[in-house]
Amino acid sequence: MWLSGFACGEGCFTGYLSLDKKSLWGLQPGLDFNITQSTDDKLLLDSINLFFKNKGGVYIKPNNVSVVAFRNVKVLKEEIIPFFNKYPLVGMKSYELERWIKLVDIYYYKKHVGKNIDTKNYMLNFAEIVKNLNIKRNNKSKLRRIDIIIDWLKNLNSFPTMEEKLNLIQLVKITSIKI
Repeated sequence: MWLSGFACGEGCFTGYLSLDKKSLWGLQPGLDFNITQSTDDKLLLDSINLFFKNKGGVYIKPNNVSVVAFRNVKVLKEEIIPFFNKYPLVGMKSYELERWIKLVDIYYYKKHVGKNIDTKNYMLNFAEIVKNLNIKRNNKSKLRRIDIIIDWLKNLNSFPTMEEKLNLIQLVKITSIKI
């Protein structure tokens, strides 16, 4: 149960959309659950990873920071979510978890894959949830970027062409320079 309490303060449920002209919709969704600590506490992060049968990874980052991260959607769906169902989070972090579980479900059940209008709607739903996930920590440029993606998805009338995907990538690049 200590891990659940620890995650309330230090855990992070994330979702993101990477721009990728080779992806069907020009966007590649991604997810993770991570906990960040000082590299001095790397042993703690290794222990958390061990608790989940080493199904994540522990990474040393710049500025004396390390992170344990779980990114495999099957691990997220079948290990991480059941853990937090058994040992519920309290406070604001529980609402983040609820939103994040919706993202995991979209990705796990591959609702974001396909060329029909339902797929577009799932991609749009994914983007809108990502925007509101960890909203207190989002910076101005990340919010602008996700708003551009959401508007682009809303304005698509059908599956995007390569030109439309490249236009999105260019628009995000130009806008991120201005912010």
